Amino acid sequence: MTHRIFKCFRLSLVITMLTLLTVGCSELFDYKPSLKANEIALTPVELFKGDGAKFKPFMGAMSGAFQLRYHGTKPHATLDIDIWRNGKKEKTIGAIGDLFFQTQAENSKELEVIISIDKVEIEGQAALNTIKVGLRSHSGSNIAVFTAPWDNKLNAIGLIENSEPRIFNTNESVHVWGMHATSTNEIRTSDFSPEALSRIEYAIMFTLRFDEIDQKS
Repeated sequence: MTHRIFKCFRLSLVITMLTLLTVGCSELFDYKPSLKANEIALTPVELFKGDGAKFKPFMGAMSGAFQLRYHGTKPHATLDIDIWRNGKKEKTIGAIGDLFFQTQAENSKELEVIISIDKVEIEGQAALNTIKVGLRSHSGSNIAVFTAPWDNKLNAIGLIENSEPRIFNTNESVHVWGMHATSTNEIRTSDFSPEALSRIEYAIMFTLRFDEIDQKS
């Protein structure tokens, strides 16, 4: 019975995410910065702006979105989902590979990423986080769902996200979004600086990792 409830809960969350991806939380790719070869621009998106506010009860407070735009040859980008403890990466619990893959003849160089994390508690079972990642481009939308165990001792949670657009190169991995938590019932504002990351007690961190360049793109 509890397994069926959990499946129904996950299905409803996926339907909500797909609806948000289809409707769109903003006019896609308004901001088009000038980029050099192998540069990527990250632009934060206000997820619940305007009509998008109706999705907040379903997506929850631990949600966010950003746009990615690249210039030049298509990068082999992987979005890693990592668990951090005590200021260090502990393990990778999931990943979405070839993030900019397109089936169309003309590859789109723009992508919107929507992320939501929901705590799920079922009687008699350990608590879980359901992690949903939606991808939206000019060629369509898709969604991936992951799960991660949750320690109920963690009683304060907050987001780590970019507040301003930023441009980075594909020669190194880049943290793009995260949720952090503490067991002290106190949460600090945080960012992706080494100093702030070193203070993390627990976090689910999303990181863009770049591999070899696709010479055919």
